[in-house]
Amino acid sequence: MLGVYRQPGETKRRASAARSRERGQAMVEFVLIAPLLFVLVGGIVQMALALNYWLDMQRIANQGARWAVVARYPLSDDTMCTTDNDPCAEALETTLVDAAQSDGLTPTVCISFPLKNGAAGGGGIGEPVRVRLESDFTFVPILGIGTVTLGADAEMRIEQRRESVYGPTPGC
Repeated sequence: MLGVYRQPGETKRRASAARSRERGQAMVEFVLIAPLLFVLVGGIVQMALALNYWLDMQRIANQGARWAVVARYPLSDDTMCTTDNDPCAEALETTLVDAAQSDGLTPTVCISFPLKNGAAGGGGIGEPVRVRLESDFTFVPILGIGTVTLGADAEMRIEQRRESVYGPTPGC
């Protein structure tokens, strides 16, 4: 049988050339897949951030509704605004906006007294008080695209006279 004669080291050169071509192929594949991968990871991060904002707003709305029904809420100097303080140094809306723990979250607060028939109530004992927070969130802030409005609501029944402790937000 006649065998094929190969130079010493020729097999190694062929294997090295094949590996070199495969490295180039892997780089091309990565360049093609990388934008999709980065968009996917960025989208997951932005969705998590939006969920964090929404959860923070829901917490604030629940706290605000609870403070509204008992006609008592904390002020910035560790004192409480009650029916004894006339008027309170800080509005309930301002206290709720300051309660945001997420950086960049600046919600607008709306306090209202809705009745079942759609009319506005007077805010007496037993009537509902609704606290609504809204904030715009942009998914791609660099380009300014993908803006949605996040909202959170909480509604409870008033338990104590509110007098001048807080009132409805004008324009809600």
